This record gives sequence, structure tokens and C-alpha cells, in this order.
Amino acid sequence: MFANTIAMNSTNVRKSMALAWHRLGFAVTGALAPERAVAAAMRIFSTPPRFAHTEREREMLATAKRFEIDSPVGRLAAWRYGDPARPAVVLSHGWGGRGAQLAAFAPAFLQAGYQVVTFDHAAHGSSEGREASLVHFMRGLDAVVRHVESGGAPVAGIVGHSLGAAAAGAWLNENARAMRVVLVAPPTSVARWSRFMAHRMGIAEPVRRAMQERFERRYGYRWDAFELPRSVANVKASALVIHDEGDRDVSFASGLALARAWPGARLVATRGLGHNRILRAPEVIADAVDFVAGRVVFAPPPARGELSAYREPAPIA
Repeated sequence: MFANTIAMNSTNVRKSMALAWHRLGFAVTGALAPERAVAAAMRIFSTPPRFAHTEREREMLATAKRFEIDSPVGRLAAWRYGDPARPAVVLSHGWGGRGAQLAAFAPAFLQAGYQVVTFDHAAHGSSEGREASLVHFMRGLDAVVRHVESGGAPVAGIVGHSLGAAAAGAWLNENARAMRVVLVAPPTSVARWSRFMAHRMGIAEPVRRAMQERFERRYGYRWDAFELPRSVANVKASALVIHDEGDRDVSFASGLALARAWPGARLVATRGLGHNRILRAPEVIADAVDFVAGRVVFAPPPARGELSAYREPAPIA
């Protein structure tokens, strides 16, 4: 245990030193060569970390059928659990993640009568690409849904995590589909997140703003299109937001704000699950299946100043 503690402390020191060098480098480059600083910031903000599957994830994927999907953002690796003729639930992972992270949802959805399709977003996992963004996530999700539907099966629901949840919301805002979507730990502001990360890395606001403008021109979307309430102005889907109150990666306030802005959305708050363990929690998986299947009516988000939307337990359908 003592050795593990030393190793963890050593890793933290290395991360802190690397961050300090990043901050120093951006401070110098931003002052002497702002164009280079903008280009460097764009590379950082569009290059996700790519991790190999864990042994547990490989075991779970081995029970599914792998296939590939052509998309505007490259070929995407995908896996199907269950009968392809059944209504489908599509799983959409977050930044730096992979489709296998949500595979724990598959058995429960299969038992409820669905097929499950999970996939790796562009530049993640086993999919092609070296660059990603919320727009890449939206286009990838669109390609997966259309591929499933081209086989004759309707897409009954989407389960999205983190940026994958934000992509699901943005895609549904553009497509106005009447389906059920479960949004786990969803961020609600690209601009606010970029400002937070830029401050952490020592990127000056003029450099961050120039980076944002270049991304907007490159992808054809203004970032304010992804800000509440505009980001959900056209949604027709029913939504359940599930968010942990102690999430350190995406604040619970983000999920709460989304649930309040999304017409008719419901909210489940968890404790002690954080940002990633929430994807393996049996109660979260059960809630997701119950919502998509329409078996339970969950509580709406509390209004401002209220601790709960209901004075009594939520009604059950």
C-alpha cells in the first residue's frame, strides 16, 4: 500500500509539472507568436486521448457482433448486441472514451426486448481519425442512427455519456426526433468548458477566443448554438438526465440546468458514483431501461429554490 501511495504521488507530481510547463509555454508563445499559440490550442482541444480497451471491455465486446459504418468523419467501429430486427438503443460515449464503456447497459436492454448498438466516435477507440469535436460526435451519431434504420429497425432511444450526451442533445435539436434519450452527466456549454480548460492550461482569453472563431468557421457552427436554452429549442424527444451530485468532471449544476431547459425532461440525481462509475451502477442502468421502455414516470427537475419537484415519491406508471 505504501508503494502504491508513493507511485500515485509521483504520478501527481509529474502531471503537475507537465501542466506547469504547458502554462509557461502558452504564456511565452501567446506573447511572442499568438498565431502559433492559437494553432497549438486548436490541436490540444481537438485531439482526444485514445485508450486501449481493458480486459473487461474486450470480454464484453466479444459477445457482440462487430461491424463498421462509413460516416462523414471516417469509418466508425461499431458493435451490435441482440437481434437486428428489434428496436434499437444506441450508446454514445464521451470525450476520450469508447463504446465499450457503456456496454454494461446492453444486457438489461436486451432483456427488455431491444437490440443495442455501441460504437467508437471518430478519433476514439478503434475508429478512424485523429481529430474530434462536438460536431464530429454529432455527425458520427447521425451516421450510426441512419445505418441502423437502413436495416429496417427503428431507433427507440439513445443513451449518451458526457460529450456523447451533449452530442445526442444537439443532434436531436437539429433532427426533432420523437424518441427517448438518457443523458448521463451532460455538459451544457462548450464555451464555458473551453474557458475553464484554457484558464487551467494558461491559455490567454484572446487566444482562446481566436481558437473558438476558427473552430466555428471550420465546422460551420457557432458555439452559442450549443448553449441553453437555444440548444434544446427544437427537441421533440423525451429526456431523462442522470447526474451525480459529486461529479468532478462535469458539474451537477450542468445536468440540472439541462433538465430544467429541456421541455418535459426528468431528472435523477445520484451520489457517490462520480463521472465514470455511474456507467456501471445497476440502479442507473435500471433507470435508463425503465425510462426508454416507458415503465416508470420519473420526477421532473426541482424548480429554483426547491429541493424536490415532488412532496411525495415520484409516481410509477
